[in-house]
Amino acid sequence: MQRLLQVIVISYLVFNCCGYSARSLLPPHLHTVAVPPVENSTMQPGLDDELTELLITAFNKDRNLRVTTLDNSDLVVLVNITTYSRTATAYDEKQTISTYDIAISARVEAEDRIRDETFFKGMVSERINYDPDSETEEQAAARVLENLAREIVRRIITTW
Repeated sequence: MQRLLQVIVISYLVFNCCGYSARSLLPPHLHTVAVPPVENSTMQPGLDDELTELLITAFNKDRNLRVTTLDNSDLVVLVNITTYSRTATAYDEKQTISTYDIAISARVEAEDRIRDETFFKGMVSERINYDPDSETEEQAAARVLENLAREIVRRIITTW
């Protein structure tokens, strides 16, 4: 009998309490989000405008929060790009760079306007490797920004 009880308890825990989920963990009072223009503290131009658009797209694709204006929003997502780096990571036999690494980091703060408190605050970073013979730095940076936007949205909607 004790063995059966252990199996039932373990089964309950495994199937109901454990595991990964990317579903929204947002409180029920949050329905809308505003994405003011992203700030760019790096020397790399254009990242701010591109990330702003990508964040709006990512929130629209996610569909847990409806993107709206600042005046009508329950949640405001403030983003500041703090780091942009491009580093050679591999060389071929002629000592020519064959792979670069691009990394972009941003400070993110989501403000709950209903409860007047910080909902999420943290650094979010993404990086990729790319071959300069098959992709330009701008194309690779665009891929990093797209990943960064998705990760920012994921972190916000899965905040405990």
